[in-house]
Amino acid sequence: MSHTSRWHLQGSADHSYSGEEARQLLRHRWDWATQETRFENEAGHILTVVTNGQRARVVLLNENGDLGEHLIDPRGTGSSGGYPLGIHADRETVTFEAAGHAVAHLITHGVWPPEVTVERGRPRGHS
Repeated sequence: MSHTSRWHLQGSADHSYSGEEARQLLRHRWDWATQETRFENEAGHILTVVTNGQRARVVLLNENGDLGEHLIDPRGTGSSGGYPLGIHADRETVTFEAAGHAVAHLITHGVWPPEVTVERGRPRGHS
């Protein structure tokens, strides 16, 4: 994926977000009680962040809608609730701060930051 991709909220190409703007938007949307944010780029990639305010599930879909990759916490144990679709294993989520950092880095540089762990394929289901 090229770092020249412009990302916008899914369904609204009116404004392209910088990485830092996207990070701030995630925080504001949580403050506004919006738990899910979907960005898309012109190449058809969709970046979804679903949060419970403490942790977040971050998934990047390929241009054909197939699951490309998602962030995991290899040291995560247990599970957390408060997501729109119930409970998720902490291994399948990252801290909300890490999610914001990773989204900002991906939008700015076109790649995930080196300190996150990325897994390809379908995330494990709910706990």
